[in-house]
Amino acid sequence: MKMKNFLAFLIGLLIFTTGIVIADTGINATTETQGIRISTSVIMVGNFQSSTDLAWTSTTNPGGLSEVPPLTGGAIYQAVYTEDTMSNGVGQIWYDKDLTIDTGEKLNGQSNIEAVKEIAFIGQDGAQIYSDEYIMISGTAFPTSAKAAAICVFGSSSSGSIPAFCNRVEAGSTIDMSIVNTRTTTNGRFIVSSADTPVELSHDIRVDTLNGMPSQGKVSAFIQGSIQEGRNSTISPFEEIEFKDTTSVDGEITLFDKVMNYQSGVKR
Repeated sequence: MKMKNFLAFLIGLLIFTTGIVIADTGINATTETQGIRISTSVIMVGNFQSSTDLAWTSTTNPGGLSEVPPLTGGAIYQAVYTEDTMSNGVGQIWYDKDLTIDTGEKLNGQSNIEAVKEIAFIGQDGAQIYSDEYIMISGTAFPTSAKAAAICVFGSSSSGSIPAFCNRVEAGSTIDMSIVNTRTTTNGRFIVSSADTPVELSHDIRVDTLNGMPSQGKVSAFIQGSIQEGRNSTISPFEEIEFKDTTSVDGEITLFDKVMNYQSGVKR
């Protein structure tokens, strides 16, 4: 019964975070784009530390980033991704991570930020491993001509403009464990060629058994957001949404599986 309730809760969260019609337009790419890929694999007995920090800002403000704030026109988007993993003593460690960052325009099923991380750890003499992962995307924009922002020829049939918005969503997870087998996947998209592709953020974490042993320690995961949407070409909020969901466990863990996804766009 508990498992059924837990699965129903996850399904409900997915419906809540993806079933809201809101109007993020995303932002187009700069003329020159960059691609970064980092792949790390470690198998060892000992102490371990790894960290990643990404801060990304892009704007179509007429004066560029140097004149923001204030935003006088266009849009501005910011994204953050961080990961910190470290052990506090000797243990058997299996660590794999692939990180891809691409500043080019992406379509549905593609991401500007994509990270996949797997950790297996067995601590010795009380040693534990700590890992924290976080992603955030925020965007705000003045009203935009629907005809200029959407590829679909019917994009401006219902409204001549895409309203102003100011949206921010973040998600992440943390483990602090003496025995663990875990996998996380993290994705973010906000650089798009048109408003036909929605902004998207996702973070999933799964913790289960290692060689038949339950994982042992603490796990937590969360998603939260603040949404403000306008109507037509008026610079006033007509819709406000605040949401937050957090799950934490501490003990012997056979399964912890949390799937979190957010989409925002004119078309989804």
